[in-house]
Amino acid sequence: MFVKIEQELATAARPDPADGVRSGERRMPSAGPRWRAAVVPGVPGLAALAMGLWGAGRLSWWRDEAVTAGVAHRPVVDILRFVAHLDAVHAVYYLFIHCWMSVFGASELSLRLPSIAAFAVAAAGTAILGWRLLSPSGGLLAGLLYTASPFANHYAHEARSYALVTALTVVSTILFLRLVESGTRRSAAAYGAGLVALGLVHLFALLVGAAHLVSLLVARRNGVGVPLRRCFGAVTCAALVLSPLVAVAASQRDVLNWLRRPGWTDAWTQMKAFAGGSATAWLLIAAVVGGTALARRRGPVGVRALALPWLVVPTATLMLISQVSPCYLGRYVIGSLPALALSAAAGLVRLPYRAWIIALVTIGVLAAPRQIAQRRPENWPDHLREAAAIVDRYRHDGDAIVYLPINRRAVGEAYPETFHRLRDIAMLRSPAQAADLGGTEVDAAQVVSRLRDRATTRVWLMEGQTLWRGPSLDAQNRAKVETLERDFRQTGRWQVRGLTLTLFAR
Repeated sequence: MFVKIEQELATAARPDPADGVRSGERRMPSAGPRWRAAVVPGVPGLAALAMGLWGAGRLSWWRDEAVTAGVAHRPVVDILRFVAHLDAVHAVYYLFIHCWMSVFGASELSLRLPSIAAFAVAAAGTAILGWRLLSPSGGLLAGLLYTASPFANHYAHEARSYALVTALTVVSTILFLRLVESGTRRSAAAYGAGLVALGLVHLFALLVGAAHLVSLLVARRNGVGVPLRRCFGAVTCAALVLSPLVAVAASQRDVLNWLRRPGWTDAWTQMKAFAGGSATAWLLIAAVVGGTALARRRGPVGVRALALPWLVVPTATLMLISQVSPCYLGRYVIGSLPALALSAAAGLVRLPYRAWIIALVTIGVLAAPRQIAQRRPENWPDHLREAAAIVDRYRHDGDAIVYLPINRRAVGEAYPETFHRLRDIAMLRSPAQAADLGGTEVDAAQVVSRLRDRATTRVWLMEGQTLWRGPSLDAQNRAKVETLERDFRQTGRWQVRGLTLTLFAR
């Protein structure tokens, strides 16, 4: 790993002879001592790895992670059938986790390790970009600012694709700079391949390609000769390769119907989330303003030309699209977080006498309460592991289970070693067979008949933390509840965050 990093940094520090003629810039400094090539990206990378491992195994899966685990448990054919109907944007991630799970197991920590590793790669890559665009100190500062973000830390603890999206965004940006500096077909192909890999993990992340094109236009206005045609061609080819996935994902846009149109307050909310709070957000904004005003261009594309479009364009584009068809969510633009770290580092590194160290410590202190809080199990969105532990403790052979509503069955799919030991009394087809998250169930009359069968003596009811009762229930779920309450007696009820388990016995 460090060998590749050294090669990247050496390339970053090696000037293009023609560039000095085109732009009139001073030649970039030499790479310096070899230990810097390990320290500058290595310190943020190792710090991010430690931060990612801190507390990751103590946290239960929450509902989205349960979907990851449940889908990844399925055979490859069933995963492909599922993504053809739902969640196509995560298809490659589900297949990757399926392979990972077959080798490293299906525990919470195991399935989060790819996200933790991606967090470390993104931190190291941000430092590499900072060295290229600023200085060794600027690179170290940018990597550590990214590592200190509670937002990045949160998604390092999720068995979802967002940490991987950030890492691939950083890698694609490094490849973009290589293309700008060399202009070769090989570098254009590498950049295009990086965008394809990024789009396969999450399509919205491809908006960074638009940001890169804006950076090129800014560089050209500054009088820098850049290979605009090859960059545009790489972005276009990546879009063409990904067009089938785009078409399938567009046909599934109904899964985002729960989102609303964002407003100006959402932009500020996103900034606070990236920074870790209001005080830290204002400090970083001041640093970004300072960096925008004071940063010097180092190479064909300076830090302002690269980082500001990267920070603004993906979020602004998604918000604009969302005015017509809502599709904006904070985690969908997580790939822009390294750009905030770079922009802030550009301002802080200009402070005299390495006073940026004081600013970095201040940001770390301000973010510390949130870092600690989000690692406490009681603050995690759902406590699904605790629900599985309750069933394991009180389960008897022959117990049945019913889910209310049907999509609660995804929890059972995430913990099959527990819930598949219970008889799913209402199920007609499993989620894997139905290519969805809830499966299909027999009709209400058959549910009642199966519950009244004398062989059914104990039944678990899984529902949300807020119980659904009364006229809001449909006929199917009303039949479940009414039969259980009429023909059985409640012998136990347990509430964990996100779920309620009730045990009924005759």
